[in-house]
Amino acid sequence: MNYLEQERQDALAVSYVLGSMRGKARLRFQGLLMQHLSLRQAVWRWERHLNPVVEQLKPVMPDANVWQRVTIRLGWRAPEQAPPTSSRSYWKETFAVAMAACLALFLLLPRFDPADPAPAQLAIVQNSQAQALWVVKWEQQQLKVQATAAVQPLTDADYELWMLPENGQPPISLGLLPQQANTERAIPPSVNGLKVAALAVSLEPKGGSPTGQPTGQILHTAQLIQL
Repeated sequence: MNYLEQERQDALAVSYVLGSMRGKARLRFQGLLMQHLSLRQAVWRWERHLNPVVEQLKPVMPDANVWQRVTIRLGWRAPEQAPPTSSRSYWKETFAVAMAACLALFLLLPRFDPADPAPAQLAIVQNSQAQALWVVKWEQQQLKVQATAAVQPLTDADYELWMLPENGQPPISLGLLPQQANTERAIPPSVNGLKVAALAVSLEPKGGSPTGQPTGQILHTAQLIQL
């Protein structure tokens, strides 16, 4: 497949942004994002087109049963903690899950002073089953990362976060990702002045990449959204 054809890139980018690209196809596309600047630009362009549509949707408060299923799907709650739920139509549950997830993130994140010089940005790193693994908040020169219960713990390797510059420069390491709880660190000075095309997560040896560039498999990518 020729991934450099504009029409094909747009089709793949739309599927990726809307979340209809799942499983192995999504993982394969995330690897391609690391290799092709034009693909990253296509994803960024379609996010700018589609995000305003999402922002026009009115939030809907789910009932208790749907909310419990949301917390399980996001990895914030173990499955055995949730009581049985009644069956619901697929579209209604999916919409409720999406709206509830947005509401949950809004409630969990601290409020920002409108006088802040630059708005904060948020990225949600998801697996191929659309479970949230990490919530990444980029605020001025600080990076705050919250791990969820869905993160698979590793003993002999680490997850490393990378920033993919929009101008096609090599990825820049943003440090190791926590496997539980949260962490906060300063954003590297080398990132200053660069526009972010996407974030990526790679599997690296214990302690992180020995070369300063991704050496292991690219597991996930995510887009930053302005709050």
